[in-house]
Amino acid sequence: MFIQVLPHPSVWPWVPSLFLVHDRKRNAANQAQPTEPDLFFKPGLYRYTLPHVSGMALRELEPLMDQKSGRIDELESHRHEARERNSERWRSSIVLALLCASALYGAYTFCTRPNRHNSTPEDSSPSQMPFSPTYTCLPGQSCWPTTNQWIAFNQSINGHLQATIPWAAPCYTASPNETCQKIAKQYSNGVSRTAQYGSMEFLDWETCGMSQCALDSFNPTAPVTGTCTLGRLSTYHVDVRRPEDISRTLQLARHHGIRISIKNTGHDYFGRSSVANSLAIWTHNLKELKYHKTFRPKGCSARYENVGQIGAGIQAQEAWQYFEPLGMLVTVGAVGSVGLAGGFGQGGGHGPLGPAYGLMVDQALEFDVVTADGQQRTINECTDPDLFWAMRGGGGGNYAVLTSYKFQLHPAVPLNVYSFQAHWPKPTDITESKVHSDVIRALALNQTLFANHGVAGYNFIHPDHIVSLQIMPSSDTEAIKSVTSQWHDFLTNHPDLNITENSYYSFKTLSRWHQFTERPEIARNGPVGLGIIEAGRFIPRDLFASSNNIERLVDAVVTAMQFSFTNKGGGSAQLYATGPANQRDNSKTSVNPAWRDALWEVIMGAAWTTKDSIHARTQIQNTISASIQPFKALTPGGGCYMNEGDWTEENWQQTFFGTNYDRLLAVKRIYDPTSLFNCWKCVGWSGYDE
Repeated sequence: MFIQVLPHPSVWPWVPSLFLVHDRKRNAANQAQPTEPDLFFKPGLYRYTLPHVSGMALRELEPLMDQKSGRIDELESHRHEARERNSERWRSSIVLALLCASALYGAYTFCTRPNRHNSTPEDSSPSQMPFSPTYTCLPGQSCWPTTNQWIAFNQSINGHLQATIPWAAPCYTASPNETCQKIAKQYSNGVSRTAQYGSMEFLDWETCGMSQCALDSFNPTAPVTGTCTLGRLSTYHVDVRRPEDISRTLQLARHHGIRISIKNTGHDYFGRSSVANSLAIWTHNLKELKYHKTFRPKGCSARYENVGQIGAGIQAQEAWQYFEPLGMLVTVGAVGSVGLAGGFGQGGGHGPLGPAYGLMVDQALEFDVVTADGQQRTINECTDPDLFWAMRGGGGGNYAVLTSYKFQLHPAVPLNVYSFQAHWPKPTDITESKVHSDVIRALALNQTLFANHGVAGYNFIHPDHIVSLQIMPSSDTEAIKSVTSQWHDFLTNHPDLNITENSYYSFKTLSRWHQFTERPEIARNGPVGLGIIEAGRFIPRDLFASSNNIERLVDAVVTAMQFSFTNKGGGSAQLYATGPANQRDNSKTSVNPAWRDALWEVIMGAAWTTKDSIHARTQIQNTISASIQPFKALTPGGGCYMNEGDWTEENWQQTFFGTNYDRLLAVKRIYDPTSLFNCWKCVGWSGYDE
């Protein structure tokens, strides 16, 4: 999705805001206390600590030291000098346990759960390890694997157990270095951020309270101070190269009661792919790509033509680059670095082809997965209909670890685009702004027509400007002009719009369309490398059916924008028309049924950087959460896209899953009865006090 970054953003919070919004209280007795000084990774190399509650003893990290040679060797010349300068400081340092006033209560309680097991000697028998049915085993507890067990596990997965180093760690050295300069140059590049486990697309889910290893998002070359810490990142992660790696990882986690987290690219807006104190499964390097001219799912009689097959780690840009020469379209989203088979392909997956072809889950034909019991399965509507249904919309990382995704491709047609941009003087009160009301009303009046012709839309309405893109996939490259003629004429002739772009384009491939969206005036609506918080709501078709309902919708948009603007949330609204407007049958997928009836997905959001105080972040988090209320009032019993909602949402079962929740939960209990896969406000989530 896109979030506008203003030139001087008023930024916002996330974590402590929950304590303000919901007034939840934490008992100090639940806070984990350090039992020994924290130990540091490569003391002379990085100012980098492994926090006690989410780290491991240095002796447990030693078997993996050699595996970090890639990044460490680049800085080896700095090592001796830095060690001499800092060794005394490192020896005397004690880092208190991270009290993650974390963006995820689940991670918060897991980071800070008290030590419930007595420590045992290193040579304790595995059979004596107490099993934790809630997967809360922490380093230092008797349930935690011994050094020898970690070594044996690493050998069983061909050395793919890795000690995590935050991406920006090389910048926390005593002197400048070339590696840091490269990282700073790519700090806001989505593809670069996905290339290693030690970074997420957004800082919210790298940081844990004030524990972080981040750069200044708007000036990443600026010197940093403080200590580089893991934040919310797992101390160990498994760089998966084959399904057997996953099976063995799940076996270890079940035996020792260790929490599991699953990361593909790290785009998750709820932080479900980064959980402190977990053993992370990183699927990014599963890079299979295949094209099947004809395909028959296992155990089924039906055959399909033009089927794609991708590994779990394939990103949108990799997919379209592979399938374009074959004359095929992939139902990707707006961002090229997103992993298609992760939360996108299991939670819904909308984009510029949505109104014409449906969501990504609508294309799914078969999955290869590893379930919680460690079993490798090929699932589809013939072999495992309930599990397949649940994973076609019920969310990623919750039912199984997906390794391969097989889906319907579509013969390529041009993407025809109407692009409009204009600006106007910033009003004092958006609710009284004629230009805002006029533009939103005109768009709403045309939205049903657009949807009926398979036109997708990205509309960014800001306090002082608009960026609007209407996309129509069609071999008739002129058809978009007639479909959008009323919208075009209205914008062209509005006296208060200072127009800077008013053009039609036709792109033969997704690659060319994506290149077009990388223009600064468009790309700035989808930044990475900073903190992002948002809230969303589906706007159903009937609110576009009468002038009275349209006026109610216009009022909701300008009211939300003004509230956001007044309370330091930025004041922008994103109106997406990228859902399955013409695929009304939801019987084969488990996405929220409200998706099928929605013509808009409204997003309210803003951004923050490390320069913003916790107080500022808290204020904006509260603002964004509150700014979606006018849309909730307009759509009682409605919902939002589970991947682009408010992670503080209290009525999350209804809002994210709708009437499908009970069936989804029943499937969850069959395939994952002990909740080995337990992520934030996913189906079966165990709650704030897990």
